[in-house]
Amino acid sequence: MKRLLSITSITWFMTLAAVGSITACSDDGQDAVCEPACAAYGPELPGVGECVAGSCTPTFLECFDKTEFSTCQVQCEAVGSTCAENACADGTYMIYSNVEECKVVELAGPVISRRCDEAIEWQVNTGARCCCEQVP
Repeated sequence: MKRLLSITSITWFMTLAAVGSITACSDDGQDAVCEPACAAYGPELPGVGECVAGSCTPTFLECFDKTEFSTCQVQCEAVGSTCAENACADGTYMIYSNVEECKVVELAGPVISRRCDEAIEWQVNTGARCCCEQVP
């Protein structure tokens, strides 16, 4: 089954590759167990998006503005994935004061635990990343 990637998705993966976040997976010394390579979130949140037993764990996907999506279920579906409820560092989304801050991969925002279909609690914030399944 072929999957179309949006320009935003391609940009996100290229950004991760540029900062070294996409690495080949291995499991117990076996090279390239996960194909394609997983999109690990980074050292700030170990276990998020990593290769475990030959499968990629869910990861926080691309940043979005509060005017784009109201729930993580809708955001993950928009990029061809499924929301992973409370599966990324025990949360469903990370919240940021704005999208520009969200795009700085080294900055991990507060992780919020909610249902995938529950409205994101923006308060004064305008940027977020949702926890979604990684699909090859």
